[in-house]
Amino acid sequence: MLKNTLNNKNTWIIVSLLIIITFLHYSNLTAVRELHDIYRMLYYIPIILSAFKYRLKGGLITSIIVSILYSPHIFLFNTEVNIALVNQYLEIMLFLIIGFITGWLVEGDYKKQKLLENNIVEITKLENYTRNIVDSIDSGVIATDTNLVITALNREGEKILGVRDAIGSNVSTIFDNNIIDILNQTKLQKFRYIDAKTIIKSEDEEKYLKLTVSPLLNILDKIQGLVIVIQDYSNEKYLETQTARADRLSAVGELASGIAHEIRNPMGIIKTISQTLQEEEDQDSIVEGLSIIVKEVDRANKVIQTLLNFARPDANIIEEVNVNELLDEVLLIINKYAINKRIEINCNYGKDIIIMGDKEKLKQVFINVILNSIQSMGDGGTISISTEVNDSGVNISFKDTGIGITIENLTKIFNPFFTTKEQGTGLGLSVSNRIIQDHKGYITIDSIVNKGTLVVIYLPIHE
Repeated sequence: MLKNTLNNKNTWIIVSLLIIITFLHYSNLTAVRELHDIYRMLYYIPIILSAFKYRLKGGLITSIIVSILYSPHIFLFNTEVNIALVNQYLEIMLFLIIGFITGWLVEGDYKKQKLLENNIVEITKLENYTRNIVDSIDSGVIATDTNLVITALNREGEKILGVRDAIGSNVSTIFDNNIIDILNQTKLQKFRYIDAKTIIKSEDEEKYLKLTVSPLLNILDKIQGLVIVIQDYSNEKYLETQTARADRLSAVGELASGIAHEIRNPMGIIKTISQTLQEEEDQDSIVEGLSIIVKEVDRANKVIQTLLNFARPDANIIEEVNVNELLDEVLLIINKYAINKRIEINCNYGKDIIIMGDKEKLKQVFINVILNSIQSMGDGGTISISTEVNDSGVNISFKDTGIGITIENLTKIFNPFFTTKEQGTGLGLSVSNRIIQDHKGYITIDSIVNKGTLVVIYLPIHE
């Protein structure tokens, strides 16, 4: 501590002042008394300066040093006892009093300042601790003032809502009018609202949210804002949709299987009788009509077989499948058809990845998706195919520049027998979705009308 004090430039300024003032006193003993009175008053400068810099200790030490330095001057300058001599002794007392009082006041102010600093540090620690707790919650938390302006938002909230630096913005920029009405009602009636559901668009992704809204009350029980706890249940919603779709597919499959069996037998009888009559009949018009009946029966049988395949798909033949190589094989099959339609296909594959799957069924899925893209573009367009490998699997993307799909049709696109094509059976995407689900993967489709469609198929590395 002493070393630090000696290294401080303030110490040397105080020492220099003491030396200069003392030198003026002792080097000029013959000067008039009034001039020495001025020199004596200059001693207050280092005393006060020392008190401000080193508080009580500095004020006392410097005033004592000044008293010691000044005392010999009294005996040298005064040869007899008079009022001036008494005055100089009182001045020494005054040095000590000024040093003590100034140092004591500065010491008190310093302690208050340190106490304030400590309180600020403790409050900051408490705020950080509270912030860490709020950030550790796996739900989003928003605090607002009475005008619904966001005053706090935890890390999970930023992640769910897909916003940054939202402090100071109004929640109306995030939620729809229904939620704003709920917030206003909560504010007015001071009640807690649980499970308010809403959907937001975050980073081009729809998110399903549940909100719990509570009034934020001060110590006078007056409302000073709201606390909104947000839970993202998009995954639950997705699973619900998948389960409902699987149940629907299962029901439709069983129904189709039953109908197919009932229809197949009479269709077989009709075909047999028609073929027999064809051989026996000589009249051309009747033979031609019977021929049409046989062809239509064959076409009906193909539809029935498709229904049966949908209801009872063949067991998967699992083998190692190189995804990039399988896509190349698909493109060899489909490339000529694409060229005829003036469709350009661009490929951007990630690193090779081997998955376990049914190669022929996956090929069927890829062909179905690419054919849908080609048919959506009519005459001319681009399909971009890419693969991206991550830790758990591979995302295979098919992006086209076709007419897109309306939001209404997107919700039905995996339903069996749903189609917007004149000649379609409406089973292609249903079957594809079932195949991918059998491989523990999933299909997502995003589309903008008149802009195009993006189909992403995820397949895990290990089935």
